[in-house]
Amino acid sequence: MKKMIKNACAVAVMAASFATMAESTDMRVIGAISPAACTPNLSGNGTVDYGTIAANGLSADNYNPLPAKEISLTIACTAPAKVALSAISGRKDSALVQYNREGAAGSGNGFIKPGSPSYAGFVGFGLDGEKRIGAYALSYSNVTLDGKVANVTSSFDKTAWTKSINNSIYDNNGKIKFDTWYTGEEAIPSSFETMSATVNVYSYLNKSSELDISKPIKLDGLTTLEMVYL
Repeated sequence: MKKMIKNACAVAVMAASFATMAESTDMRVIGAISPAACTPNLSGNGTVDYGTIAANGLSADNYNPLPAKEISLTIACTAPAKVALSAISGRKDSALVQYNREGAAGSGNGFIKPGSPSYAGFVGFGLDGEKRIGAYALSYSNVTLDGKVANVTSSFDKTAWTKSINNSIYDNNGKIKFDTWYTGEEAIPSSFETMSATVNVYSYLNKSSELDISKPIKLDGLTTLEMVYL
C-alpha cells in the first residue's frame, strides 16, 4: 500500500513537470462596449476676446468689472447618451479671489460678483509678474436637450445629483464638480443626442495700483471642459 502511494505521488510530480515544459499558445477574445460617441464644440474656436482695455479707464482703488461675454456650447452624440462636463483652470495659482484660496479646480470665491450668479467660482487670467491680474466665472444658460428646455444638475462624485442653484460652472470653494442636464421632474441626468447652451463669462480686473500698467498686460485665461460618460 505504501508503494502505491509513492508511485502515485511520483506520477503526479512528473505530470506537473511535463506541463510546464510543454509549448503553448494563448487565445484571447476581447472587445469593449462603448457608449455613443459625443463631441463637444465651442463657438469662435473657444475664444472669448476682451480686445484692448484702456489702462486709464481702470480704477486704482477698486476692482474693475468687465462687460459680460458669452460663447455657444454644443454637444453632439451619435446616439442618446448621458454625459457630464467638469471644468479645470489652466491658470491655477493666479485667481484674484478671497485669501488667494483656490481648490483643486483652480477656482475660489470672488471679491466682487460682476453680474455673475451667487456662489460662482472664479478662476485666474494668469499673472503680471507676481501680481494676480483678475478673475472670471462661467455659467450655463439657455440649455436645451434635443430641442427641449433643460436644467442643470451637479455632482461632486457623479453619483449624487442636485439641481444647480446658480448654474455656475466652477465651484466657489474650488471643488471639482460635474455638471449635466435634465428635462424631467427629477434632477437626474437625461440622455440626449444634441445639447446646446450659452456659456456666460463674468470678469473683473485687479486695481490698477496693483498692476504695472506702464506696459501691456495680457489676459490669458484658460479653462478645460472635460467630458465624461455617465
